[in-house]
Amino acid sequence: MKKPLSRVVTLLSYMDGDKVDAWKEEQMHILERAANDRVLETDEDLWKDFIERFRNAFTNQNQKEESYQKLCKLKQEDSLDDFFAKFKQLAFKAGIPLDDKGTIETLKHALNKGLTSAIINSPNFDPITDTPWTFKQWEEQARQSHLKWKAAAKFTQRRQGLFQAFKLSPRQTNNPGKGSFGRNNNWRNKNDRRTTSQGGYHMDVDATVTQNINATTSRQQHSEAKKAELM
Repeated sequence: MKKPLSRVVTLLSYMDGDKVDAWKEEQMHILERAANDRVLETDEDLWKDFIERFRNAFTNQNQKEESYQKLCKLKQEDSLDDFFAKFKQLAFKAGIPLDDKGTIETLKHALNKGLTSAIINSPNFDPITDTPWTFKQWEEQARQSHLKWKAAAKFTQRRQGLFQAFKLSPRQTNNPGKGSFGRNNNWRNKNDRRTTSQGGYHMDVDATVTQNINATTSRQQHSEAKKAELM
């Protein structure tokens, strides 16, 4: 080994361990060839190549593994934009193709459970097709389904606000006869004659009419009893 590369050799001497011994020996051979070619330590390419080889051997491998572990643990939160940006970034660092089958499966579990179900149940999704959806198709359908969910949630929120503003209580169902809850509600509508002052749905005038009918019936019964006594 010629003297011009002595500093690089000194740097390699600080690296020790089973995982670096084979790599260090390979670098010594590379440096020996560089010295024979009269390459000096001040050569910029020498250090660039050395750093690149070091990163490829150690740094990038650790980064790939860490990125893959983070990708497997990633879960969708509030922002769908942030989620997809993070997912793509981790997949790139892990060296995983986005259209790979394993990547799509990871995406399914990372998305919100309800959103994944909405995508699978969408009319344009075919689970038995010969050409599975690409990552881009999954992302586009996820954004579309998410927008629909947000619109529905906004409508429900406004509707509830209107009921609260007018102090109204929406009926729980308008479809009697379907399911046990529907039948119970139907029975209540027919038999529950409570007035509004009693917490029911009928006007107080109903109670007045009922009282008048009961009084008339009582008088008729009394008149027939009186007739029997006189006879």
